[in-house]
Amino acid sequence: MARTEKVLSAKEAVERFVKDGCFVAIGGMHMHNNTMALIREVIRQNVGVGRLITSPSGSVNADMLIGAGLVDELYCAYVGMEHLGLAPNFRKFAESGKLKVRECDEAFVTYTLRAGASSMPFIPLPKGLEATSVPSMNEDDYRWTSDPFGGEKVACLPALQPDVALVHCQKADQYGNAIFEGSKFNDFLMIKASDKVILQVEEVVPHEYMLENAMRVDVPAFVVDAVVNTPFGCHPTASHKYYRYDEDHIKEYLGACKEDFDAYLDRYVRGPKDNEEYLEMIGGREKAKELMEGGVPW
Repeated sequence: MARTEKVLSAKEAVERFVKDGCFVAIGGMHMHNNTMALIREVIRQNVGVGRLITSPSGSVNADMLIGAGLVDELYCAYVGMEHLGLAPNFRKFAESGKLKVRECDEAFVTYTLRAGASSMPFIPLPKGLEATSVPSMNEDDYRWTSDPFGGEKVACLPALQPDVALVHCQKADQYGNAIFEGSKFNDFLMIKASDKVILQVEEVVPHEYMLENAMRVDVPAFVVDAVVNTPFGCHPTASHKYYRYDEDHIKEYLGACKEDFDAYLDRYVRGPKDNEEYLEMIGGREKAKELMEGGVPW
């Protein structure tokens, strides 16, 4: 049986797999490996997100979707820009009640996806949570039971299985076999827990490359539904071993959040029709040269 080639444009992948009101997982951590090209496309298509889950530390990925008014509920332990400050849209929408925050800790994000990836109905947590106030702030998602072997009280979480995961890998072939060239964070758990998976990649490599580097393949093709080739697609966040995060642009983003965020979206998200036009907006090859770890890939 012939293999299925899965390379799509960001527009095609979002149209096909991100449905209005669905449950979306977005990969990356802090200001690293955020799927920004896909997130900008979700905003261009004005697709509402019913529930959103990030890694334990969300960043501009979650904040931009929230600021566009597209997110109803968010599972998160933290959304912010590390040393540059908190996430203005997340804070504004949470405080105004426009965003329902399913308050949780880092272990929640990891274990609930682990349960979803394993098709378990729920999962017990290691001891320690009982010493915090987190469960009392989110009684819908933390429950207690007795250890059937020792009888101790145990905190449990539901299994979460997102409708679609948006995850960044550095390399993939046309079938969806993929390699993380840096940290994997919780991304592979998101992939396994989700019904559909869109991979945003820095480069599509020949299938022969994957055969020659079989022991480095992190993601098998059969769990991937679409491969989107978007060099520099994580900007303004970093892509490990390819480019650093763009601190100047993130500062511009933070300033726009406080002044006129719609103007930012019009200029950098709704204005460019795709990632190539976006790259021209931010300075093209000259900007890429400043941030790249190696040569500019286009």
